[in-house]
Amino acid sequence: MTNQRTLIRGGDILSMSPGEDTVIHGDVLIEGGKIAQVGQDLPSACVDIIDARNCIVLPGFVDTHRHVWQTQLRGVATDWSMFDYSANIRWRYGGCYDPEDAYLGNYVGALEAINAGITTMVDHSHITISPEHSAHALKAFRDSGMRGVWCFGAFRNPDYAAHADPKDALIEGFGPVPASVIDNARHMSATAFQGEDDLLRFGWAANELEFYEPDAITAEIVLARELGAATISMHAGMGAFRSEVRLIPMMNEAGLLGEDMLFVHGGGFTDAELATLAEAGVAVSSTPETEMQMGMGHPVAARVAASGGKPSLGIDIASNFAGDMFAQMRLMLQAERRERGRLLQAENHMPGRLDFTAAQVLRYATVDGARAIGLQDKVGRIAVGLDADLLVIRTDAINMAPVNDHVGAVVLYPNVHDVSMVMVRGKVLKRDGRLVGVDWDTLRERLTASRDRILHRAASIPRAPAEEFLAPFWYFSKDMRQPGAR
Repeated sequence: MTNQRTLIRGGDILSMSPGEDTVIHGDVLIEGGKIAQVGQDLPSACVDIIDARNCIVLPGFVDTHRHVWQTQLRGVATDWSMFDYSANIRWRYGGCYDPEDAYLGNYVGALEAINAGITTMVDHSHITISPEHSAHALKAFRDSGMRGVWCFGAFRNPDYAAHADPKDALIEGFGPVPASVIDNARHMSATAFQGEDDLLRFGWAANELEFYEPDAITAEIVLARELGAATISMHAGMGAFRSEVRLIPMMNEAGLLGEDMLFVHGGGFTDAELATLAEAGVAVSSTPETEMQMGMGHPVAARVAASGGKPSLGIDIASNFAGDMFAQMRLMLQAERRERGRLLQAENHMPGRLDFTAAQVLRYATVDGARAIGLQDKVGRIAVGLDADLLVIRTDAINMAPVNDHVGAVVLYPNVHDVSMVMVRGKVLKRDGRLVGVDWDTLRERLTASRDRILHRAASIPRAPAEEFLAPFWYFSKDMRQPGAR
């Protein structure tokens, strides 16, 4: 923790605290990594001053779901369905990383998030192929300086080199979590984290539980809790995919639901299931861009909020989407407005007023995101005593000026280049629009070389076995090309 005293001076402050909807023009004083004062004309002797004139100051964004390891694979999934993604990213590319590749994917991916004003991230990491991969991936997250939950992946990436028949490598990915994976997770949990004051927490990235029998699901959740997972991250409710499996009633009946759980996607959840999650204190992460591209149903965040639950937003796959929260907030906002307008149109009506607002999605990306992963008493708001995880957005650029609505200015207008300053627990990680202490030219060359290694290895792994293996689990439309065709 830094003992530096920093003053963010003369900004328009969006605190995101309940009942504080007005914008305060003033200063934020940070001492010992925490917010010490918020007000006007605060004393500035012997402090580092960040000029926030013509800027908005707000809490850092909280991304509750991302597969950070995929950073080298930007754009490979541009036109992919969830089937394409699963067969190729999860079952081909995922086995082609060495530990250095895992480090670079996670390190650059975390820096990309910081650059965009994201200060907390849940990394659903299914690149934990070996103890070396796991250690490198976590070290990268830590080296970036950001806060987050590193969720150890139970998923087993196929080891094609160990099997003459590719299908044998695929089959090996299913079944109970093997002892070697449990030992790796136990070692990471016990040795790689430093308690409550650590910026990073150990979490669990579950198998695709909708494929598993109740006893196996129970065993994995019990294991995650035994290992001390702060957050248990789980994909579920992905539209028509495995829609015959009702995971939430099963887990509720088994007494498994709890506040340490974070369901991801959830467009296929019923209202009753969302009510069950809300009652149990379970959070949900919606990733609008992935969900709309890959047919996972309407983004569920607003329904989660309406149920009394804990909504949040995530970016999801680095192999397809830019790592900023602005895009996800806009997509969530307008997708929900379109859906409500569509329902009115079916009755030959149009909306008289909009009842889903930019303020709601900004909450999903800040204070609600913090609450979803149990960090509401540390981050997500600007309030005295909380950790100073903050960002500053310039408002004097051609795409931003003049500001008439500060919430609208944050949600609808900025891009990453408008993010001037980012700090985590009082440590400045981006200043004057540039990441601090990052040699990007050298890092870019290393990342590109890593990409080349991964693609070279993947070229020797045929697509067809994975696609044929997974095809029976999908409900394809009648006019869809045959699985495996390109």
